[in-house]
Amino acid sequence: MDYQYFYIIWALIFFAVWLALFLHRRDLRGAMLFISIVFGIGGIIGQVVFLEDWWRPLTLLGTPIGIEDFIIGFSIGGIASVIYIELYHLKFRSVRSESFSSKVKSRRSNFMGYMFILAFISVFLGMFYIAHLNSFYSGIIAYFFGIAVIALSRKDLIKGSVISGIIMLLLGSMIYYFLFLLFPNYIREFWYLHENWYSKLVLGIPLAEYIWFFLNGAFIGPLYGFVRNKKLQIGLK
Repeated sequence: MDYQYFYIIWALIFFAVWLALFLHRRDLRGAMLFISIVFGIGGIIGQVVFLEDWWRPLTLLGTPIGIEDFIIGFSIGGIASVIYIELYHLKFRSVRSESFSSKVKSRRSNFMGYMFILAFISVFLGMFYIAHLNSFYSGIIAYFFGIAVIALSRKDLIKGSVISGIIMLLLGSMIYYFLFLLFPNYIREFWYLHENWYSKLVLGIPLAEYIWFFLNGAFIGPLYGFVRNKKLQIGLK
């Protein structure tokens, strides 16, 4: 198969998983759309950085940045935000009450949540463009920053964070392995395989990809609950 279709097929596989979750859990659609849009935009921002030293996939239009970047960020973000909730049959419940003071605190909490997302992006870009670290270490530092803030602020979200990371690691790995059937040499075609520890191939995949998927899930998994100040409870009804 033409390798130009690799990226869009990869993106559409993740989108198919996203769509299945979106159709199945009507109660989670708002959370999925919120996080998906954030990380769809984030996927484009991140790709600008990753093209420098991580990978350089072909897009359908042959441009450095393509619709694939938005689709992959949109889909992975939405999946990671609810996959733990779906598999463990949980649902969100609000922490807030309906009093005036609580509504004021709610708006303040939402604002701080949005500032937290901007801080995460700023750490990533700052590490790359100002500290001149490579994209892998810039991403690692940003993810550790985000995960640490969530864990220290909301200990009730730690379990979901870890499990979301593991689930996304497994899901991402399975999709990578499946793609070998269609594009046997896609890793060597598109990835920059530098002489460093995180570029070592493990079952044909760079170690950095496993790390990225785990940290991605661990950060995004609890993100909606953290930003919107919501807790999880058992039961779908």
